[in-house]
Amino acid sequence: MTSRVCVALGGETCRFRGAEGVLYMKSISGLLVMGLGLCGVVAPAAAQGYFAVSAGLYEPDDKGQEQTQIYDVRGGYRVDPRFGFEWSLSHLQLSDTVPFADNPTIPGIDFDSLNLKLELYTLDLSAQWFPTGDRWVVFGGPGVAQLDSDLVVTFFGKTFTVPDRTNIFTAHAGVAYVWNVNNHFFIRPEARARHYFGEDVTAPDRVQGFYYSYKATNYQAGLTVGWRYGS
Repeated sequence: MTSRVCVALGGETCRFRGAEGVLYMKSISGLLVMGLGLCGVVAPAAAQGYFAVSAGLYEPDDKGQEQTQIYDVRGGYRVDPRFGFEWSLSHLQLSDTVPFADNPTIPGIDFDSLNLKLELYTLDLSAQWFPTGDRWVVFGGPGVAQLDSDLVVTFFGKTFTVPDRTNIFTAHAGVAYVWNVNNHFFIRPEARARHYFGEDVTAPDRVQGFYYSYKATNYQAGLTVGWRYGS
């Protein structure tokens, strides 16, 4: 058996994973198909669809971590003046939030150097409610995330990479304000909170492999620029 290592950092945790990855991948595919499928639903004449891009700041719940930038692409459909839905796919360099990502430690093992690289991709599917039928939006829903982890190890002058790909269920909620520049172009500042239902660290009898999970509630604020189509 190949001996690998397990690392735990701040709000993130490593874990020893079984075969449930297949279930997560099916969930990712299911949410994506659902979101794209809803875009094709026949809606009333007053409905409007849109595509947009967004950029903002990502604030970890763990005070030992740091802010970083987050970017996403999104699309949605407003089926009537008060209700709609949206999907969004975001990406961030999660390792930017961990000040010691370039020097993690493993108790009892002395490596020449360790470097932890973390990239987080999150797919959100949101139901949207416009309480005044116009500017304000309250939204929330489920999602899935993929955490791409690479532990780069230098040991006795040799460098190698131990990868892991972890899929995590999420849930989110937030508020936004829509500023209509004209009939098609809009700007939307927003704030959202998201929880990642990652797994806790388990303690096996012996080291079996490097796995990484993310269990935390984090916050983001951003500005979205979009273009509407439809009536």
